[in-house]
Amino acid sequence: MSETEYGFDPAKLRAARDAAGASVARIARAAGVSERAVNLYLAGSRTPRPETLVQLAAAVDVAPADLCTVEHEVLAHLRVYTGRSRAAMAQALGMAEETYRQRETTGHRGRLSSSRYDHAQDRWIAWQEWAPPLFGITAERLLAAEQHTRENYSAEREERCRQLRERDPDRVAMIEELGRRLREQ
Repeated sequence: MSETEYGFDPAKLRAARDAAGASVARIARAAGVSERAVNLYLAGSRTPRPETLVQLAAAVDVAPADLCTVEHEVLAHLRVYTGRSRAAMAQALGMAEETYRQRETTGHRGRLSSSRYDHAQDRWIAWQEWAPPLFGITAERLLAAEQHTRENYSAEREERCRQLRERDPDRVAMIEELGRRLREQ
């Protein structure tokens, strides 16, 4: 399972535990972890793995996303909330792992994962129609997460470029000149 930062919030787990009236022992049994692990999650000393997050959420009767705090959901968050690795999510979506990795990282669909043919309905079905149930969410939430993923990717890319310009301006100038020459051809 990837080490995706997904915003686990121990305060939300404590609140959900209180609302459910669940003991540490009951949560531990239901989540398949030790009582010590649950206490570490509650204290914020440890972050549960994504598959454990799903089990903790079930133990206190909330959705995995309800135990997290993120400013904007991205595709990686939605995958983590299902408790799946990238490989497992790719398999569930019926696409190659690298195709899914690119989608989750950049937010861009690409030609191979934008739609799929449904033989039973004898028609092409768009991503926003067939993928949301596999994430357990609405199409609107999926499309918003894709948009935030694209925005994050663009911002990270711009920051890397800025850092490169500061570190090695001569190299950047050479690359830009090569690009200009190629466009002129």
